[in-house]
Amino acid sequence: MSVPSVSDLNPDSDPKRQFGILFRLAIPVVISQVSHTLVGLADTIMIGRTNDVMSLAASSLANNIFSVAIVFGIGISFASTPKIAEANARKEPEICARLLRSSLINNVLWSVLLCLLLFLFVPFSSHLGQNEHVVRRAIPYFELLIFSLPGILIFQTFRQFFDGLGNTKPGMVFSMVANIINVFLNYLLIYGKLGFPAMGIVGAGWATLISRLAMGIGLGLYFFLSSQTRQYKKDFVSGWFDLRYFLLLNRLGLPISLQFLFEVGAFSFMAILIGKMGAFPLAAHQVVITIASATYMMSSGLAAASAVRVGHFVGLRNREMIRLSGVRSFQMVFVFMGTMAIIFILFRNTLPLAFINNREVLESSAGLLLIAGFFQISDGIQVVGLGCLRGLSDVKIPTWFTFMAYWVIAIPAGYWFGIHLNYGLNATWWALSLGLTISACLMLFRFFSLCKTIPLKADVNSLETRV
Repeated sequence: MSVPSVSDLNPDSDPKRQFGILFRLAIPVVISQVSHTLVGLADTIMIGRTNDVMSLAASSLANNIFSVAIVFGIGISFASTPKIAEANARKEPEICARLLRSSLINNVLWSVLLCLLLFLFVPFSSHLGQNEHVVRRAIPYFELLIFSLPGILIFQTFRQFFDGLGNTKPGMVFSMVANIINVFLNYLLIYGKLGFPAMGIVGAGWATLISRLAMGIGLGLYFFLSSQTRQYKKDFVSGWFDLRYFLLLNRLGLPISLQFLFEVGAFSFMAILIGKMGAFPLAAHQVVITIASATYMMSSGLAAASAVRVGHFVGLRNREMIRLSGVRSFQMVFVFMGTMAIIFILFRNTLPLAFINNREVLESSAGLLLIAGFFQISDGIQVVGLGCLRGLSDVKIPTWFTFMAYWVIAIPAGYWFGIHLNYGLNATWWALSLGLTISACLMLFRFFSLCKTIPLKADVNSLETRV
């Protein structure tokens, strides 16, 4: 898992070569992102196999609320990647190391704050208008998820560092190992195998906690023990707190977090609205959102690769390669998500069977998968657009775009048609589809508009003088 040289990231404009490098960067990130999703997917499938609808609905409620915190924290961690890519393009390893150190401090502080906020929220969970049996089962599972947050953000710190260097394999390997650990522990603790007690949904919580802590500690140890990171270790340990980098990371990270928060928070808030319809609609929502999250995470992996590519050419001030990197990324995600849309539509009656065998939940899930198929391309375009704009360090305007698309348009429309007019579950998802489509159009317009204004002459100053 060696760190690539700068020349490895400097292809010409040949489309095949562009696609090839994006593909090599994106695939490990995609696998890493999907492995994150598979932790929740494994919990959902293995809890669903107990045919306990209340526990499945409880995992939906807990994961949807927890996802708000986790995407906020991950958004903070994403701030370091384009700046590390930019410094790496300029052959400034000492700046990369200082960014890593500041990112680790920042992410740990945020994880502690988010954990405290989540624990303060627990007493109010009974006032969400949900089924009281669902809430009682969700709370112990939710509390274990909270303790897993520091492990996730420590992992993200080192993963974003390696991704920024163009070495996306370490994050992939450690996330895959963590997923294997989670599935094995789920088998032991949910069903009570090999002498362990059958703990149900609580067992899934313990499995998730242990696997995420192992993931963060493992990737951190790899950085310190690997000979491939020798040039970064000295500068990493030579200082402690650098206010300039701390402020830079938060100046970029907070808007990125808000982007994720507005989108994922919209789905989570919609889950709370759907919960008012009953446990069966909420269970169907959880099944389909878990399936759709897998394709979203794949697109998010391509978005992360796009941020690295765009950030690299920002460092070189190469306007044409910045634009071409974005074009190739949009083309790739269009083909992939278009394929996923066809699969969702054709197999909408089959895919939910992997989660649960309840007839009412299966029928509702099939209807939602049809809607999810229609918004796949929009979902892919908007997330890759955000990645390309992160590479340009353009984060504020896209944040307003996501707020408008989801919270000014999608959420009010979902409430009005789904709840107030009583059109039901499908209406809420059509509203979310509208928000994704509007967001996709705005991101495309913003990226190609900015590409016309990037200076052609390279800035000879290092990142150190521009913080």
